[in-house]
Amino acid sequence: MAMEDPPSEVESEADNPALALQVAGGATVGANLEAAIQRGAVTRHPDGRLQLAPAEHYVEPVGRGGGALHKRGATARGCDFLNAFLFKQVYDRQAVPLGCQNCYKVRAATRTLRALIAMKALADDTGQTTKTAAEVDNPANTALYATHIYFNGLDGARETFAALKATVDADPDLAANVTLSIKRGCTNYERRLGPSDGYRFDPAQQAVEAHLRARFTRETPPKVTSGKALTALRMMDLVRVAYRVGDETYKDFTDGKPLHEPLVDYAPRAAGPEMKDGEG
Repeated sequence: MAMEDPPSEVESEADNPALALQVAGGATVGANLEAAIQRGAVTRHPDGRLQLAPAEHYVEPVGRGGGALHKRGATARGCDFLNAFLFKQVYDRQAVPLGCQNCYKVRAATRTLRALIAMKALADDTGQTTKTAAEVDNPANTALYATHIYFNGLDGARETFAALKATVDADPDLAANVTLSIKRGCTNYERRLGPSDGYRFDPAQQAVEAHLRARFTRETPPKVTSGKALTALRMMDLVRVAYRVGDETYKDFTDGKPLHEPLVDYAPRAAGPEMKDGEG
């Protein structure tokens, strides 16, 4: 796709006629974008390309992509453009991107690392794009861990949900430790704007998002860690999370060895019965 003529280096995005759409609160998307550029959240290159400033956890390779285990499949994601750029910066969290309108995910929330890795295998076998991660530090969710399977449409999500539900219900360990659901879009959309079945979209978003997608760029850092090594590092992070939350199934992935030896405990213990003179 050929990039449209961008504003000049000195022109404000607030004056860009392609970004005149107003969102809730009255600001235009151009004004929101310019504010993001001014605060350093977005970089505008001299040729008009737009790039997100890297998040702190993306500095190290293991943190990129949220530190999750990803498998690319049939469904394209593009969450850096749609969520991190459009929703958080351009729409200032006031509108869900039109590009997310048909995004549905089968979500398998798990209580153990053992169940998480089992669900990852099942999810990867669907041929869809998947993401597997710890969620215990995400304040918007109650799950310890979760695997997501991405779909462009609800029908495919429901079909896969039914198949996975049958598999989970037939396995006692999975049935006790997995909760399946289907969600629409990203959690932070609903936390900010309310239930996803009430989302409203403006047809004008299509032109805005096409204009910005043509200008959006990702600067891929040099590859210094192999994919296999990166997966191992991220798996080790999951083991650390499991240890921290008291999930003993992490030992499935450490050859049964504890991540750390127990600390010496100096607390007094209940004494046995007091011996009488002459006993013992």
